[in-house]
Amino acid sequence: MTHTHPAQTDHGKELFERFVDLWNGEVDFADTPEFIADDFTVHSAELARYLGFPDSRQITTRDGLLDWVTAVRTLLHDVRFTTRPGPLREGDLVAGGYTVTGTYAGGAPTATVAPGTAVRYSGMAIVRLENDRIAEYWVLSDALGLLSQLGAVPRP
Repeated sequence: MTHTHPAQTDHGKELFERFVDLWNGEVDFADTPEFIADDFTVHSAELARYLGFPDSRQITTRDGLLDWVTAVRTLLHDVRFTTRPGPLREGDLVAGGYTVTGTYAGGAPTATVAPGTAVRYSGMAIVRLENDRIAEYWVLSDALGLLSQLGAVPRP
């Protein structure tokens, strides 16, 4: 006899997906204290500054994260993060790959393309959970590919 068991939910994976929903504009900033720690650290490359963003490596609070999310959502209209593969969990770490699509809205200081240009880039993210909230974020994205699509760097 075969027994089927209902799929167990993984709260860490749910938090990761909620984090993705935040980037997609589907979470009210007022709800973020439920799943983002007050002290929040970002580990990322420096390339984002070429898009006019604050240095994400200096983010140490939830409010700093929310400012960064706002900056991305202002630069790219109809931005959409899609997770694949993942999320995958090991202990207090949850990881996933993602693809971002959107439409350039204008405002990047080094961009040469017109607003309305469609963009697409990919990356990987890892979050660390602490006390049922996300406390740390490592991100590796194809920022150079995005900069190239925006005409901010020469294409190879």
